Amino acid sequence: MTTWQIIRWWEIRRLLYNAILFAIGIASIIAMEFLMGRVIPVGEDAIEPFALALGVVIYGIVANLCYTSGWIVELAGRKADGTSARSQARKHFLLGLWFSSLLTSAPLWFGLVFWLSHRSH
Repeated sequence: MTTWQIIRWWEIRRLLYNAILFAIGIASIIAMEFLMGRVIPVGEDAIEPFALALGVVIYGIVANLCYTSGWIVELAGRKADGTSARSQARKHFLLGLWFSSLLTSAPLWFGLVFWLSHRSH
């Protein structure tokens, strides 16, 4: 594959990557808000809305910068062994997607731990 074909391969999958993380992120934040809303007094926010919005934007930027490292690593590895770099790229995409999905679900786990530790109060 040429350099541009490798970059195109990764960039086509970026849409799927972002769509999956978006869906997980929205569901995770909704679940966190729901769980924390069960133990936080009425009228108080679980997390300041502006901080939450800013965190989402920063997380999205960082996730996409990390995603870009996928094709950068593949291009660097191609110099040593092009065939291995291509097969590794597929594995790196899937592992990166799984790791990013787990990380994106962090608000859900935070909300669950918060709810479990505060529900008796």
